[in-house]
Amino acid sequence: MNLRRQLVLLSLCTLALPWAGCQYLRQVDQALTQGQMQTLEATGNAIAARLASAPELIAPDPRRNGRPPGAQLYLNPLAQTPVLDGYGEEWRALRLRPRQLLDQAGDPFAQITLGRRGSQIYMLLTARDRSPSYHDPRSSGISSGDTVEIYTARQQYTLPVASQGPVHAMWYNPRRGRYERELRIRGRWTASPRGYQLELTLPAALSDGELAVRVLDRTHSDGGTPARVAGTLPNDGRPGVLVEPLPQLQRELEHFARPELQLTVVDQEGFVLARTGIDWHATGDDQPPAGEAQPWLRDWLYRQILATAALSPLPRDRFPDNLTQNRETASQWFGAPDSDPDSTPGDERIGAVSVPVVTRADDIIERPLLGRVITAQSASALRSLTESAARRLWLTTAAAAGLVLLLLLGYASWLSWRIRQLHRAASNAVDASGRLRGDFPRPLINDELGALNRAFASLLAELDHYHQYLRSLASKLSHELRTPLAVVRSSLDNLAAGDLDSDSRRYAERAADGGARLSSILNALSAANHLEASIRQADREDFDLADLVQALNQSYADAHPEHHFELQCPDTPQPCNGAPELLAQLLDKLVDNAVSFAPEGSTIHMALTPERREYLLSVSNSGPLLPSGFGQKLFDSLVSVRDDGGKAGHLGLGLHIARLIADFHHGELSAANHEDGSGVVFTLALPR
Repeated sequence: MNLRRQLVLLSLCTLALPWAGCQYLRQVDQALTQGQMQTLEATGNAIAARLASAPELIAPDPRRNGRPPGAQLYLNPLAQTPVLDGYGEEWRALRLRPRQLLDQAGDPFAQITLGRRGSQIYMLLTARDRSPSYHDPRSSGISSGDTVEIYTARQQYTLPVASQGPVHAMWYNPRRGRYERELRIRGRWTASPRGYQLELTLPAALSDGELAVRVLDRTHSDGGTPARVAGTLPNDGRPGVLVEPLPQLQRELEHFARPELQLTVVDQEGFVLARTGIDWHATGDDQPPAGEAQPWLRDWLYRQILATAALSPLPRDRFPDNLTQNRETASQWFGAPDSDPDSTPGDERIGAVSVPVVTRADDIIERPLLGRVITAQSASALRSLTESAARRLWLTTAAAAGLVLLLLLGYASWLSWRIRQLHRAASNAVDASGRLRGDFPRPLINDELGALNRAFASLLAELDHYHQYLRSLASKLSHELRTPLAVVRSSLDNLAAGDLDSDSRRYAERAADGGARLSSILNALSAANHLEASIRQADREDFDLADLVQALNQSYADAHPEHHFELQCPDTPQPCNGAPELLAQLLDKLVDNAVSFAPEGSTIHMALTPERREYLLSVSNSGPLLPSGFGQKLFDSLVSVRDDGGKAGHLGLGLHIARLIADFHHGELSAANHEDGSGVVFTLALPR
């Protein structure tokens, strides 16, 4: 990982500041919400104490006492009169919560919704029945198929299910001893993809405050025992009481009304008896204009900062069981109602506290639960406080963190740039031949990197001086040794001309041979030094590389008859720009090296392969392999891998000269062993 990334990761530690601020905001938000819940609970306790002192306000009907749970039906107040066409479009627009009717197995079979408009009771019933059985007119009974039964305080009405058409409500007249049609119950049947639907109305006086519904599902239209039965009729056969909002309780509750506060009183089963205050489900003029832009991005950001999860929407008519089905004070947070098209879950939090209304005769005897008082209030005021604090905190921490990040990033970039400059200068300080390329940069900044840079410059300067000394050592040795070597050779010649015994003559001849080898070494050193200077002064020209290689291959075959030469070369001209005499000298060195190592009678392969951007010129021979690690060292000066003890005078200058010629042509010379281990191949990559 580079230095800039390390400093960027280190700078991320500055994010601990906004994180700590968010934690503080969450603590503040929790404290404010707890305070709001305590305020709502105090308000609910005050209203519950008032209702407990006057139980007739919340439980005016004594018939409710002792009735089993689930027997009662709720009458929703209707703002408009539904059209009795059997389709129930008006009911769906009201978004009322229907009452589910379960069969004997506990599976949903039907659902019913009741409402009251003036003196009329309206009902919408939807049954799930894939194969409804309708009444058979040939049957002697009034309903031989599926049946809906309505029970009031004094009468039972039987409604045969029809696929389409008006409702026929039949009741038994004991005075006449026959079934008659009740014309005051009006409605209409319609078929649906899942079963059938019933929409009807009856006078409220006809029910006498009690109502129950049963749905009978028969497999065949034979009047037999129903396969499924669902309804609200208790086992004692007495219908449940109709529950609806209480006007007197509503007037009493309005005395406790406060702005931005919703007060709801429910009975022991959770049915709404009275409600006052703000209505978040309303869609009238009291709602914000639809054209106003909703700051959804800001709200989402605050929800993430305050870690508020998505909340269930506030219900319209029935609260959750944890707020209505116990005798303890309970609280819960809700989201914006799902009827608000401009809201999303969590845009507005609504806190609700449910306080039970219980009267006590003394400390031992506990009277029944009369109902509950539910106080609800939006947290918009609290959110405005937390939003203001969050906005200031966000701007401050974001500016500070952003400034620190920019400074650290800039400093890291500057350090990274200096290190890259130092790396680039160090990489390009020495060329392939070991010479120093110009002066190494020496910065004026007196820090650790500047000191390191200057140390590199001093080290490279010392290495350059030493390299220059080594490069001139050969010419100095050649020049200084020639005179004493000439004296030695002339002395040996004079000595050999005299009269010597056999032992002395043998020693003189050995000394003369050593002098000759030493003379050849000095000549080679001198030739290499002059050749390096001549390479730098060579002229470049355009020529046919394929023709040059073919001519040289034929010359090598004539000069070395003890080896076979094979050439792989294109027949077409291969244009190249360079010094052909130098390239010929390079091939001479490679071929001479291959001939010296290849066994007698073996084949030396030469190949010229044109690539897209370069020519590949290779010389391959069989024989001993290159030692490990000598792939590039072979081309250095005074490096040789021959195992002849230096008797042949090989100083490793041939391949070094070949490398110098390759560098002059901006090419690359490499050596490698054959993959099968049979020999060595030298390859020259020459730019086209």
